[in-house]
Amino acid sequence: MSTKQIVYIGEFDKYDNKGNTMCRNTGCFKPIKHPFKKYCSRECNREFEKWYYHNFYWERVRSDIFKRDDYTCQLCKIKYKYTYRRKFARSKILECDHIVPKSQFKQLGYKFDTLEEKIRTVTEFFHSHDNLRTLCKICHKQVTKDYLKKRKMQLVGLEDAGG
Repeated sequence: MSTKQIVYIGEFDKYDNKGNTMCRNTGCFKPIKHPFKKYCSRECNREFEKWYYHNFYWERVRSDIFKRDDYTCQLCKIKYKYTYRRKFARSKILECDHIVPKSQFKQLGYKFDTLEEKIRTVTEFFHSHDNLRTLCKICHKQVTKDYLKKRKMQLVGLEDAGG
């Protein structure tokens, strides 16, 4: 994929029609207030940072999935050791797998061209807990291998059909 699929926090900066900075929090359209540089209040600051952290910060999302799945591979059902470092679950063996591969986002109608589309794509697809699961490295490697083999077969089938 040619474009970086990251939603940067700076992309949430908002301005009114006079160019004055408005609260960055989604759904809030108040002007910023001192001492905050990007928010109208401490509440908006906390609310936005928590929302951003849990939806756009991959290490946080990944750690949440490991915890939800009880540090257990969802295919072989083996529970693995983990550690916590800087508030994130870490494992040398566990990986976070996209059930529907990220490469399918365009085919499923997701886009990455506006901030609104980026937010929708990340929250509903890339980092959606419904599309993520914990796998051990061995199972993840096999799932990826099977997917690539299936995709190759589909491409060969398209070529044979004249597509």
